[in-house]
Amino acid sequence: MQPENQSGGQEKRSFIEEARRGQIVAATVETIAEIGYAKSSFVQIARRAGISPGLITYHFAKREELMKQVMLTVHDSMEQALSSRTEGSESYSAALRGLIEGFVHYCAEHPAELIAISQIADAARDAEAARQWSDAQNASTLTELEDMFREGQEAGEFREFAPRVMAVSVIAAMEATPAELMARPDTDVTQYAKELADLFELAVRRA
Repeated sequence: MQPENQSGGQEKRSFIEEARRGQIVAATVETIAEIGYAKSSFVQIARRAGISPGLITYHFAKREELMKQVMLTVHDSMEQALSSRTEGSESYSAALRGLIEGFVHYCAEHPAELIAISQIADAARDAEAARQWSDAQNASTLTELEDMFREGQEAGEFREFAPRVMAVSVIAAMEATPAELMARPDTDVTQYAKELADLFELAVRRA
């Protein structure tokens, strides 16, 4: 049985319900990062959270629903982190640098979250909705970055180039970051972030 406000009754959940859902999501992230998506059953997640599997199904009727919530939660967390780096930027170049450096630092500080959403996005059919949502978010990010490059060109700050190609290139470089940091745990994250931001700042700015 689920609470009414979970499945289309009341829209607002109680503070206790939100706290419990947050606890379950956090335990899911940790479980996937440790034993992998395939083995992360409600039983395993409940064990890590210190609750009963039945309490998970009370809040999340299906595994797919829980996995999508993990994706949403991590995305929101990342969005907040990146916004704090880009808000108030005085130029398009500064916003680009803030985005890239912010993403690199987020990856370094939240490895479990990145592992979890990567495995969910690549998982089998029971994560189909989560994967579709992830693809939609990636498309939205690409469009926003492309628009930023176009606006920077119109403002005379960026040189002429194909905004779509540059946006795809930036995202590809950012998506390669988690694997690089995990493969080389001794990486100087601050320097890595600076070098990556420098690379694209030089690529877009006018000579």
